[in-house]
Amino acid sequence: MALTTRLSAVAAVAMCTAAQADVIAGWTFQNAAFVSSTTGSSTFTYPQTGTDTAFTGYHADARTKWYNNVGNGSSSAVNSDYWTIGDYYQASLATTGYNGISLKFDMTRSASGPQNFKVDISTNGGTSWSTIGTVAVIQNSAAPAGAGAWTSSAYNAAYTTTISGITSAADQATLLIRWISTSASSSTGGTARIDNVQIQGTLVPAPGAAALVGLAGLIARRRRG
Repeated sequence: MALTTRLSAVAAVAMCTAAQADVIAGWTFQNAAFVSSTTGSSTFTYPQTGTDTAFTGYHADARTKWYNNVGNGSSSAVNSDYWTIGDYYQASLATTGYNGISLKFDMTRSASGPQNFKVDISTNGGTSWSTIGTVAVIQNSAAPAGAGAWTSSAYNAAYTTTISGITSAADQATLLIRWISTSASSSTGGTARIDNVQIQGTLVPAPGAAALVGLAGLIARRRRG
């Protein structure tokens, strides 16, 4: 194989690899150590392994229970009650070396749960926040007017929200994502549930790979000249 052909082939592989979206972090909440709380607490931390990601929650009311309930096509999701405006779920992760960031997640609520959320991100440890999307949460219901209740055996795409092109989230040592309630529950027992959180991005080619692509292009142009 000629040098030009070899370089072109390697460069093509490098470009394809760089263009492929990777899962940077995600939570399906299947850790066996995750159990429903028996006493109220303002704060929640999902039990997990590793130190570079975290999923937490905060409610102003210290009576909040953090439940392990059926997910959207899985056996487990995070659910909580006592929602007031400003309460939130939060994910923390790093996107170092990635661009083209997108976020996907499933949310549902009980009949008296909060109906509206906004999704905010922070890249400076929570000093400032920007809104990247809003969610009108569908009630978890098997009624004809509903989208069908969550079950452990079947995933329902009606509850999935995807937010793409989050430019400001690219290449961050710490990225915080918050799902913030912008409406309160109509009763203290109203709940909101989240599942299948996934953050994706495209790995930026290493300098050596980028140089290889450029070299292959230069040789190709010379051969055509």
